[in-house]
Amino acid sequence: MKKIYPGLLAVVLFYTLTANAQVNYTYNAYQSTYVHLEDGITPALDNPTPVGYYEDDEGFANQIPIGFTFNFNNTNYTHLNINVNGFVTFGSNFTMNVGSRYSTNNLMNGPMQENIRPIIAPLWDDLRLKNNKCLSYAVKGNAPNRIFIVQWDSASWNYNLLDPAISFQMILHEGTNKVQFIYKALEGKLSDASASVGIATCSSCTGSFLSVTSIDKNAQISGLEENKYINSLPTTGTLIEFEPGKNELPSNVMVNAYNTHEITLSWNTSAIAEYDYAITTSPLQPLTFSTTNTPSATLQNLEKGKQYYLHVRTSTAAGKSGWVSIPAKTASYTTLPYVEKFEGISIPNNPEAIHIANPLGGNSWQTIAVPGVPAFNYAISYKGDNINNADAWFMLPAMQLTGGLTYRLQFKYRASDSLGGDQKLEVKIGKMMNNGMIGWQTIYKNVKINQLKFQDISKLFAAPTSDEYFIAFRCFSEKSNTAIWIDDIDVSKVKPLPIKMIAFSGFREGFVNKISWQTSAEFNNSSFELQRSSDGKNFTSINKIETKANNGTSSTTLNYSLIDNTPNTVDYYRLKVTDKESNDFYVQDIIKISSELPFLISAQKTYPNPATNVLNTVVYSKYKTVGIIKIMDNYGHIVKAYSINIEAGDNIIQTDISQFNRGMYFVKVENKIGKAGNAKSFIKQ
Repeated sequence: MKKIYPGLLAVVLFYTLTANAQVNYTYNAYQSTYVHLEDGITPALDNPTPVGYYEDDEGFANQIPIGFTFNFNNTNYTHLNINVNGFVTFGSNFTMNVGSRYSTNNLMNGPMQENIRPIIAPLWDDLRLKNNKCLSYAVKGNAPNRIFIVQWDSASWNYNLLDPAISFQMILHEGTNKVQFIYKALEGKLSDASASVGIATCSSCTGSFLSVTSIDKNAQISGLEENKYINSLPTTGTLIEFEPGKNELPSNVMVNAYNTHEITLSWNTSAIAEYDYAITTSPLQPLTFSTTNTPSATLQNLEKGKQYYLHVRTSTAAGKSGWVSIPAKTASYTTLPYVEKFEGISIPNNPEAIHIANPLGGNSWQTIAVPGVPAFNYAISYKGDNINNADAWFMLPAMQLTGGLTYRLQFKYRASDSLGGDQKLEVKIGKMMNNGMIGWQTIYKNVKINQLKFQDISKLFAAPTSDEYFIAFRCFSEKSNTAIWIDDIDVSKVKPLPIKMIAFSGFREGFVNKISWQTSAEFNNSSFELQRSSDGKNFTSINKIETKANNGTSSTTLNYSLIDNTPNTVDYYRLKVTDKESNDFYVQDIIKISSELPFLISAQKTYPNPATNVLNTVVYSKYKTVGIIKIMDNYGHIVKAYSINIEAGDNIIQTDISQFNRGMYFVKVENKIGKAGNAKSFIKQ
């Protein structure tokens, strides 16, 4: 039984992906008869370290002779290494300092010891044998059809259990090079069982394994995902078999093009053959499939944004190869308007709906926190590795566009620094994501991005025909270590103005401004709103009228006019148009009316005169307005001035003069937007 030392640290080794070879083995499972190995050789098990790890728990035997030449994954072997924990290896010897490196099952990456693979694992878990003699091996039969058997007898399916739960064997066949596992269930119980069953062929790479889902005749296998959690006793006599493929594996299996509902798959092979292929939603190798005589296939009627798995194998009269499986996800779909600000993303991941590609290798697009701004402000970034020329893309989800309509793409970008060379960016639109974006059209391109402040971009574009489209951002710079950042992406439909304007004009007549416009056609229109501004930038509504078009639609000339009764010296006007769906549009034309208004208000009389504390001034105006009252001394100096609100007709304005010195004064009333008015005199006593 192991002793647990609190001072021990878990060490994780990260393996470099040097290949992505698939496993050329076919798989079968059926019911057979378990024959106990009675006269096998019991190897001497090394005493592992550190203290507390024992031979029957973590023991092993290195360089055990197979008795004949066994070919595993196209390599010949005459010896192997056996581990108590239910697996054998063809690579480097097991070492004495075991820790937990051999009890932790991992077909995908292998034990935490370099160069130990290939691996054959009939039941890889943290096992314990009843005693050292329960591990044995033997060579049976006659050449050229001998078999090599390793038996793990009376194994407890957890190191701290005493009652044996299972016996099992690995059988290697001379000539056919088959690998078989066969099992016998015992009376012992299971606790914390979590086993892997399968093979792993590569000695220094990841992804080259076949993992069984369970120990029964209905089990399936996967070369993409490892099942590390087998925890049920098998039926005695269950046999699992791996046989070398009868044909070469398809090579360079790849997705050539895809969209939301279709994937095109291709592969290479030197064989003249047919090919079985399938697309599934499971990483398990398929049970049903289609057949083609060309090294490509198009898979249609798929679901949007769904994870699929593509499988292909070679098939001839001689037999079949193993399956080659690759994951592939259909493109996600979005509706307009589409907005991506990259907030709430776990750095360095990208939004799930965005796909990335990097044909030349090196770095790829990833989400970053933008320096110098609050930590929640994120952007998507491509940073050069100073080794490769950049050709990195990220694609927005598919969006349905209508041919002939106008759309707007907005985003902002900047460079991380100006020392590594100019960054180059282009934005393209296309229907099918493919290698090189063949057939895509350019929306925007800039080959000299070096500014350190975000620059806003707004581009209009149109779809040639009605269909689903993708928008791709591509950095194609020379090698450097400079980054480009992109943020606040917005794609929206530019709705057509619901009117066709012929004229929009205005002029001043007397005390008012008169505005008029004409339309030659209206479609689904609802109303017009006249807006005014004193600076041509900030507008407020002053009047609204309904459309004259019958039910909002007209193909004849319609005339409209409005009067602004309270104009200023300078006024700007624009029209807001609202359709029946409550969408607002602004007519691009802005008109300006600028001229002095005639004087409109005057002081009629003052009383009492002389006055002591309060002076009453009668002010007349033809309309409601705002004015200024000014009081000046006998030398023309203004001693008091303030704004007044004027109603149409006579107004009595009271002014406090109690603090004035004795003498003659003059009171004058002016319109804020008019000329100076007449003055009335009075005496302060």
